[in-house]
Amino acid sequence: MRNVLIILFIALCTILPAGCGTESEGSQTKAKDPAPILPTSGDYSFRRYIEEKGHTDYRVVYSRVPNSEIVEVRTVIDLESAESSSDIKETSNFYEETKDGIYGYIVLSEEFPSEWDATDIKKFPKTKIIAYPLEASNSWTEEMKDFDLKITYHIREVDAEIKTPAKTFKDCIVIDFEEKDKDGNTLRKGNSAFAPNVGWIRHEVEAEVLKDVHKLIKINER
Repeated sequence: MRNVLIILFIALCTILPAGCGTESEGSQTKAKDPAPILPTSGDYSFRRYIEEKGHTDYRVVYSRVPNSEIVEVRTVIDLESAESSSDIKETSNFYEETKDGIYGYIVLSEEFPSEWDATDIKKFPKTKIIAYPLEASNSWTEEMKDFDLKITYHIREVDAEIKTPAKTFKDCIVIDFEEKDKDGNTLRKGNSAFAPNVGWIRHEVEAEVLKDVHKLIKINER
């Protein structure tokens, strides 16, 4: 079976409207719901750099889980020295968009069935990756008690222009985050950029001794 783990930044997320209007008799019209921002399809190539050096290339593929609003995001790493299919590492993450934000399911590989559907995914807890409303300065904290972690998120920008090796994207959401242990010690901090209807296009993490950067380098044909 595939190893299935949540990637907290892509956290790499999927799909109900972000808000709704109200209507009173004869005096108001119902406001249109904002369009979903999480893609349900897409095939992208990324490059991971550690301390500004080329390290690993991988693909990220978005698809909708049948009979649900959940999106599966597969990450595929093809090890260059591979001589057999066992050397292709593949992980999956699952996301869902609701009226108050985008959530990632905390799916553990050892507890995930080899034959699964949306019902199996929904048995796992969720953590909020992007909070609505999408407003600069909006912040929230997620506690992951099973891992003794607390992650604080802060929306820095909602209309940023982000340049990647693949393309320059407009109207991007930039989120800063900080991960702490149960004693309040900072383990990691960084930022992520999300392009509506494309997904995560950049991710930067600073740990104690190194900097880890992920960038979109190619948009593959769908």
